[in-house]
Amino acid sequence: MPGMRPRATFAAAAVLALTGAAGTRTGTVAGVLRYKGCLTNVPGATVAVIGRDRVATSDAGGRFVVELPGGSYSLVVRGPGIVADQRVDEVVAVPGKIHDLGIVEVWPDERPPQCTPAPPPAPGAEPTVAAAPDAPAVDLPGTGVGPSSAAPDQILVRGSAGTGSGQFALQGNPAREDEDALGPPSFAIGPQGFIYVLDSLNGRVQRFDPKGHFAASFPLARTNGEPVVEADIAVSDEGGVFVFTEGESPSLVQFDAAGKVILAGALPPSFKGVDQLVAGRQRPLFLMLNGQSVRGELGWGGIRAEGPFPGLPAGGVYVQAERASRWMVQVKFLAADGRVRRALNLRSQVPVTRVRLVGVSRRGDVVLAVDRAEGSDDEAARGEVLLLEVTPQGQVAGSLSVPPGDRRWEFREFALAPDGAIVQMQSDLAEVRLVRWSLQPAPRDAVAGEGMVKGRVFESGKPAAGAAVSVAKAHRSVATGPDGSFEVRVPAGTWAVSFRRSQAVVADSPPAELKVAVAAGATVDVGNVTLAPVRAVQLVVPPPAEPVP
Repeated sequence: MPGMRPRATFAAAAVLALTGAAGTRTGTVAGVLRYKGCLTNVPGATVAVIGRDRVATSDAGGRFVVELPGGSYSLVVRGPGIVADQRVDEVVAVPGKIHDLGIVEVWPDERPPQCTPAPPPAPGAEPTVAAAPDAPAVDLPGTGVGPSSAAPDQILVRGSAGTGSGQFALQGNPAREDEDALGPPSFAIGPQGFIYVLDSLNGRVQRFDPKGHFAASFPLARTNGEPVVEADIAVSDEGGVFVFTEGESPSLVQFDAAGKVILAGALPPSFKGVDQLVAGRQRPLFLMLNGQSVRGELGWGGIRAEGPFPGLPAGGVYVQAERASRWMVQVKFLAADGRVRRALNLRSQVPVTRVRLVGVSRRGDVVLAVDRAEGSDDEAARGEVLLLEVTPQGQVAGSLSVPPGDRRWEFREFALAPDGAIVQMQSDLAEVRLVRWSLQPAPRDAVAGEGMVKGRVFESGKPAAGAAVSVAKAHRSVATGPDGSFEVRVPAGTWAVSFRRSQAVVADSPPAELKVAVAAGATVDVGNVTLAPVRAVQLVVPPPAEPVP
């Protein structure tokens, strides 16, 4: 019909070659991958079948063909330049027939080059659109508050209250809610491991060497003779020291390592919404309260702002972290245009009160501080901070529970050391401590983005209650319910699932096994699994021996 978009077709010889060898026991599923909203096809993408060890690769024209036993399946599409783990569900394979999906549109990571916009489809010729994956989820460690305690050799700096070298100004009682508990609002660590503490109540910055020994200090300017406590400090990879002051008139000052002022400039009023100051290899970056970031460049003509960017730069992406609920933290990796490339849900069995971005390590991993507290009150006494290291691929590389820093910090409680360690600032009524923590590596098989395998187990036509369902390589095992149903979570990948009877039977009854491919965030329903019938073993009873005369 005029105006109709033709469905994808394939050469008859190719179809016969696929269907002829297997006869009528299998069917053929075919289609053409195309970028969503474009007329550009997707070559080199893989089309995997959930629940079956079958994978096809799209050719130069985006075409793919896969042969399957009769049944209903879900396809998972992966490949360069597209959002990973997109699904096409309810794909039916009919033995002896070809199911032509036609055009299958998949979501690109970014707008593909030479994208010709696709015209609106004619009625009845709408393409199949792959579903973007659910955000993969991983369970955070710990079922209760249990922070680590610092050993004496972990304490880098220990300074009492006062105005002398190595001492810090402390004001108020952090245990009381009716007064401000003020101390150093922030600190930073330079590329050589030197520690810079913003001792703003004393109107200075103190510098300590990598072993925690006092090295020097330099003064800060005061506003109307009063110290400014709403301030943050950062050190670039070149050793430049940047101090941001929020206050009534936001400003940024750049010092050299010895404390000499290089440049200073006023900031627009919008910079009152700064959450953190970051300095790396380039110009300082302001992380805003809304999760976006702005890069500032100091010059003799004032400050020039660039942005906003969708988050904190982490390699080729930007990252945001937010408290999604009382039991969930969501980490998003975004492209420069704000499109979410990857999202990760971190599930906690301990209530989450807030989450903070500590920074990005030199290998590109994101370090988070997740505040957790037991009880209904966010200010509960039993609290901890869970430190996490998350890779851009969405894997948790390390974690550690540490005690809170006690005071209500204005800007920063944690900073990254050049070697990847995390330094925490703690203080009480008597002193300020800088404690060094090293994250514990995650288990080797801890993969973010689990899927679920479910189904029902039958034996002799009846539900097999209490049967054992296990995935040996993933170290997962569950028992079936009274109706024979089961659910088992496994990391993304292809796994061998075995099914055994709950009790040993004097019979030749090997376990049933099924190879299952699981995508991140997907649920694989394997349907009904039937255990092989028990083959009775005939016991031969020897005749009684004749008495010996």
